[in-house]
Formats: sequence, C-alpha cells, structure tokens
Amino acid sequence: MAIQYRTMKDLKERTTSVLQAARKADVIITLRGEPKALLRRISRDELEGLILLESKGVRRLLEQAVREIREGRTVSLEKLATRSGVAAP
Repeated sequence: MAIQYRTMKDLKERTTSVLQAARKADVIITLRGEPKALLRRISRDELEGLILLESKGVRRLLEQAVREIREGRTVSLEKLATRSGVAAP
C-alpha cells in the first residue's frame, strides 16, 4: 500500500483513524505542509531491537566488537563453539 499523508489536525481529531491507517501503510504527519513525523507499524521483535540499540551498554559493546574486528582480534566459529561447549556447525 502507498504512503499516506495526514495532517497534525487529523492526528489530533482522528487519532484512531490515523493509527488504523498506520497498521496498513506508512503515514507521514505534516504540519503546514511540512513533514514532521512518520508513523510506521513495527513488530514486537523490531521494537525490542530498537530498545537494545538505544542502550548505551549495547552500543558500547558493539563499538568494542567493531574495533576488535578492525584490529584482527577475532575468533573462528570452531574455537568459539569449543569454548562454549557447543558442537560446531
């Protein structure tokens, strides 16, 4: 389905209708003709992923992992499996 455009007035006066539209397609909210917000349907898994990415601790771990990869400090899948006591694929 195509992107829908709704005004801030629509959002204020017809919130339920706008949210129902966002279940089917992306909805761009405009104010005086300028886009101000995007309403998008997301799954529970996507929400959990967004929450994780907003976590300072998780971001620090990801940044550290990227640094280690760039420095060549990696571990093969086989070694990781052995260390974890799991059979390698």
